[in-house]
Amino acid sequence: MNKTRFVILAIIVAMLLPQVASAEDTMQRFYLVPIEVEAGTGTRGPKYFRFGIPYDPADIDCAWSMMDYGFTDFALLVAKDIAQTDHDTLILNADVFSFPDNLDQPVTDPNIDTFFENINIPTDWLTPATTYRELMRQTAGIFQFNQRYGGISGVGASIFDNADLDTRLRQMTTEEQEWFYLAVESFGYSRDLINDNNQLRLFIKQAGSYWEDQKFLIGGVEF
Repeated sequence: MNKTRFVILAIIVAMLLPQVASAEDTMQRFYLVPIEVEAGTGTRGPKYFRFGIPYDPADIDCAWSMMDYGFTDFALLVAKDIAQTDHDTLILNADVFSFPDNLDQPVTDPNIDTFFENINIPTDWLTPATTYRELMRQTAGIFQFNQRYGGISGVGASIFDNADLDTRLRQMTTEEQEWFYLAVESFGYSRDLINDNNQLRLFIKQAGSYWEDQKFLIGGVEF
C-alpha cells in the first residue's frame, strides 16, 4: 500500500469512528410510563420524555412511540434510540417499568405483581415459563381493549374510572356495563357468553388474548 492510499484509508476510518461510537451509545427499549397532559392543548405524552411545544429540555431527547392504556394515565412506550445514560436515569423512577433487552427470557422481576396490578394490569395468570415478550403482548392487547371501550363510550371513559381489577362487572353502572358489552361485541363475541359476576381481571385478560396470534406495531417496531 502506497503512502497516499494509506492516508486516505486513515481519514475514512477516522470519519467513521464517531458514528460507530454513537450507535453503540443508544439502544431500543420498551417501558411502561405515566402519561402527562399538556396544559392548554390537552396533548397526552409520556412523562420523562420530550413532547409538546414547548417541551421540557430536561426530559429525554429520543425517538419514541407509545400505546395508551385507553384513557388511563399509563402507556406502553418504545424508545427507539435512548442513550444508556438516559435509560439508567429513567429506571430509577418508581413509576417506570423497564422491560429487559432480552424479551424472550422468563419473567423473574419480583416487582412485577405490585407494579402491574397497581395500574390495573392483571398478573395472576403468569407462570414460571411466561416470557417478557408474552407479558408485553398481553399488556398491549389489554390496552387495545380499553382503547375500544373508551371510543365506544364517546366520552373518553376507561373501564377503571370507577373500578379496579377485583370489581365485578355487575358492580359497574348500567351505562358502563353497556359500553363493556358493546366493546366485547365489537370483537365479534356475544354478550350472552358473559357472566357478569366475574371480576374485571378475568375479562380483560381474555380480551388481551384476542391478539395472541397477531402482530403488534408501535411506531413501526414489531413485537
